[in-house]
Amino acid sequence: MKFSLEWLDDHVDVAAAGGAAGVRRLLEQGGLPAESVAASGSDTILDVEITPNRPDAMGHRGLARDVAALAGIAPREKPAAAPPPVSGESVEQLTSVVNQVPRLCRRFGVRLVRGIRNGPAPERVRSRLQRLGAKAISSAVDATNYGLWDTGQPLHAFDFDKLAGGLLIVRKARRGEKLVTLDGVERELAASDVVVADAERAVSLAGVMGGLDTAVTAETKNVLLEAAWWDPVSVRRTARRHGLHTDASHRFERGADLEAIPAALELAAALVVEGSGGALAPGLLDAPGAPFRTRRTTLRLSRLRELSGDERLTLEFAEEALQRLGFSVERRGKHLNVSIPLFRVDVRREEDLVEEVLRVWGYDRLPSRLPAARGPGAVLEPLRVIEERAADAAAAAGLFETVSFPFAAAEEEAPFHEWLEASGAAKEYLDLADPLDEGRRALRQTLLPGVIEAASRNLRHGRAGTGLFEIGRGFGRPGEASAPESFETRRLAFAIAGSWRSDWSEPPARREADFFDAKGIAEAILAPFLPAESLVWAPFSAGGFARGRAAVAKNSADAVVAVVGAVSDGEREKRRVPAAAFAGEILLDVLPAAGAPAKFRPYSEYPAIEADLSFVQRRDLPWAEIAWFVRGQGLAHLESLRLLDRYEGPGVGEGKIKATIRMAFRAADRTLEQEEVNREVQRLARALAQNLGAEL
Repeated sequence: MKFSLEWLDDHVDVAAAGGAAGVRRLLEQGGLPAESVAASGSDTILDVEITPNRPDAMGHRGLARDVAALAGIAPREKPAAAPPPVSGESVEQLTSVVNQVPRLCRRFGVRLVRGIRNGPAPERVRSRLQRLGAKAISSAVDATNYGLWDTGQPLHAFDFDKLAGGLLIVRKARRGEKLVTLDGVERELAASDVVVADAERAVSLAGVMGGLDTAVTAETKNVLLEAAWWDPVSVRRTARRHGLHTDASHRFERGADLEAIPAALELAAALVVEGSGGALAPGLLDAPGAPFRTRRTTLRLSRLRELSGDERLTLEFAEEALQRLGFSVERRGKHLNVSIPLFRVDVRREEDLVEEVLRVWGYDRLPSRLPAARGPGAVLEPLRVIEERAADAAAAAGLFETVSFPFAAAEEEAPFHEWLEASGAAKEYLDLADPLDEGRRALRQTLLPGVIEAASRNLRHGRAGTGLFEIGRGFGRPGEASAPESFETRRLAFAIAGSWRSDWSEPPARREADFFDAKGIAEAILAPFLPAESLVWAPFSAGGFARGRAAVAKNSADAVVAVVGAVSDGEREKRRVPAAAFAGEILLDVLPAAGAPAKFRPYSEYPAIEADLSFVQRRDLPWAEIAWFVRGQGLAHLESLRLLDRYEGPGVGEGKIKATIRMAFRAADRTLEQEEVNREVQRLARALAQNLGAEL
């Protein structure tokens, strides 16, 4: 993008900044390198590489602001034109603006110049535009182009007398509505296009190109100047749909400065009057849309030094640097509270502020050494540590990691609606403004459909059995727009199907996976954070799981941690899963970052004695309650406990089941006697009968 050094001098003392060479050096320091510098008469033209995230630097004022900040000098303002004469009725009396799309047009400004005559723009305006490659057209059009290149704010000029009703309406296009744009092409508009219309028809494609019917011509007497803020996504979609790319859309797509509108209109109006005469109607017609929330963030001195690796940086310097760049700063102890100006759409978080300070400081001044590390390969982000540990546990359980698309259709996740509610997901999906796949227009809330789909694909390609897991983000909880991460949850989902070995030491016999394999995997993944005995499992029902074959786990604080279940027949049929499948999902956000404390217990060299105990119990008595009761009996030398078998049917009473538990006993200092074990088993049997109503 080309810039005039003479023009920059209107807004910053170029000589004090080091002339052309100094300006070029400063821009390179600030991340806006000049690809070339060429003489053009008495002027110098810089071809500056403006990155897409810096629309604020797409005008001479914005670029001069950076030069002044980097050079440590005050910006200045030379009047571009003499204040125009003001007379007659106010602009509010002569015209009006109706904004029907306040979120897509957050500000719409209008100035009106009456009684102009056909004539060229002032010579300095024409010459400066020509040096940048713009063609001089007329006083009014050149004034809008000059305002664009000076302030970075696109403007448009209407022939006021051609506007039906003498008013403007900002609205969505009507389906099938047509508009002949300035390039002479008749375009059929879509219902999602935003247009500026008069009382009868659309007269401009908002943020992209004006209409031919209301364009300024040699016969124009009254010029209505318009400057607005348009939604970047809406402009981008409209420009792409119509195959248009203009100077205006180029800036609006990246984010214009809402607060530059009055200055841009003032400048353009003054230039129109200077070149074509006439008088400016008093006042600025300013139609506001939905307001922006002030973006604020914090810059800590510790974080600034940590990321830069330079202990010489001070909070005083950071405060001064940010103020030079247009930020509002308030110092609080060892950090700065920073209000981000609207023109800096690229700055959102603390790391962005660090980058801004270092642009002024100079990256070349940073020490060429690595900052001190806390340890080899350390990961400092707490949830990332949890993800790494959970991934290691999943891999140790025999699962392979997979990655699926984060996009979904609401109907895909509908079978797991009950689980989403239990895990605190939002009631509404986050829709994509420009989806890659029209069938998947939302961000996923759960990872379960993705891993089940991946397991199905593995089986259909000849695998006898499969076990997969995925760690990712679900975009499904209520959040704040100012903190995008607040919409996210961290999750681990897994699925097993077909033949399965619960341990590498098991023989490769063709045993089909079952619910308890999946439950054991969930407990193994949770083990580094929550011991299995601290989890409380309860029956759970969701459309995506088979009826009566799913459970949720809660921690000691009664917070939902995980779900495990057999995939329902309907879900298997929909995803073409050829074998019984079992899936689960773990909420990583709920897990303690510190994990479960490690405890050392020496391994006994003496053999264990296993004992089975069978009894009849109520069907509604959960295994978790039985396990909790058994462990609470303080059985001597009890090493492990597991449910071996559950049976219901003939021979067992109505509403009851027969359960068999297996216990392992082992002493650390000797070989146990069978009689010792028998006494403990008998004591447990009596306790079960007395307290839980078990029938032996």
